[in-house]
Amino acid sequence: MKGFADVEGRVGCADEAAIGGSESKVDFARCPEGLCLDDILSSPLYRGRDELLGFRMLAHVTRAIAAGLAVLSTALPGAAREIAITLDDLPYVMPSRTSPSEGLEQVRAVNEALAAHRVEATGFAVGSQIGWRSRRAVAAFAEAGHTVGNHSWSHPDYGTLTPDQFREETQRTDEALSRWIGESRFYRFPFLREGETEEAKAAADQVLADLGYVNVPVTIDTDDWRYNADYLDALDRDDEVTAAEIAEAYLAHIRERTLHFESLAEDAIGGEVPHILLLHMNRINADHLSEMLDWYVAEGWTFVSVEEAMRDPFYAMPDLYAGPRGLSQVERVMGRPSE
Repeated sequence: MKGFADVEGRVGCADEAAIGGSESKVDFARCPEGLCLDDILSSPLYRGRDELLGFRMLAHVTRAIAAGLAVLSTALPGAAREIAITLDDLPYVMPSRTSPSEGLEQVRAVNEALAAHRVEATGFAVGSQIGWRSRRAVAAFAEAGHTVGNHSWSHPDYGTLTPDQFREETQRTDEALSRWIGESRFYRFPFLREGETEEAKAAADQVLADLGYVNVPVTIDTDDWRYNADYLDALDRDDEVTAAEIAEAYLAHIRERTLHFESLAEDAIGGEVPHILLLHMNRINADHLSEMLDWYVAEGWTFVSVEEAMRDPFYAMPDLYAGPRGLSQVERVMGRPSE
């Protein structure tokens, strides 16, 4: 057994054979030895890797250790339920049955719901979808005080790209968003797929670092895009009853996903973390975001910005997953999918 301290300063143990494995789970109540970098670096997770991978993993460990030591030096506040709201696929979901004027109205409706709940959101834009008409929607989102981030040029699966292609996708969108991107330079991977190998993950990290971007993961992943497609079908048929049923099912889905990933974080990490919710700029959110935010308020959640959420030491913990799936950051820290 190898002793170490997690980012909240708790002392725990992990079976060396399971470090980085698919079933590893830390018992924070057991081991008194304290933080042991030599033990960590001598584990199978770090042995037998090439130089590039070794430096990347060492950097992850160093950041996690620094974060843990920083937390150890301060008193921890009581657990709080905090959540940052993010919306992918700005200016609005395309291709779709949404015209530029309808897309602008969707953004305005989302802005209204966010303002009513005093939410500072972050939206991630797909560069190729910003045209002379749709750019008004991006401008409306930014002018409402929200942050605009980079979501690639053509929304590809990163696993299908070379590092040079990934750089071109990111840089091209950076240029398209230059009037809206400020000091906060945020990136989100399409489909949340960050690389199928550690080498691919390291290459993406390097590109983002070169371009001055910070990767923004999610902790609460949702299928809002699936509900939106059914919702649009019902609206196209003027079937208001079915549309209302789909909307209610969608809100129930958001509640279930929130509770699932909150519980997962508590079990895997040992406490509350500031969560980051994944939504999309689409019709179902334009129509029902306010109800969703009402639920979060009623359940005692506090809305924070992405910047505030990512200051938490949890977001400095090593990402132990490499593979084809897009996962919650909680699952990445665990090193495996939860479902």
